Amino acid sequence: MSNEKRDTKKYWALFIVSGIALTYFTIFLPQAFWLGLPTFFGGLAMAMDWV
Repeated sequence: MSNEKRDTKKYWALFIVSGIALTYFTIFLPQAFWLGLPTFFGGLAMAMDWV
């Protein structure tokens, strides 16, 4: 099993941008809140190098 570290900067950016979009959806378009969740948590998992 490899213990190499990946460059996770783009995944952190994805996480932050999707967090902003999720906040926007929550405030202005609550019915679309669920659309941002997969990207938000997927970005977090990839940024923390869990996958």
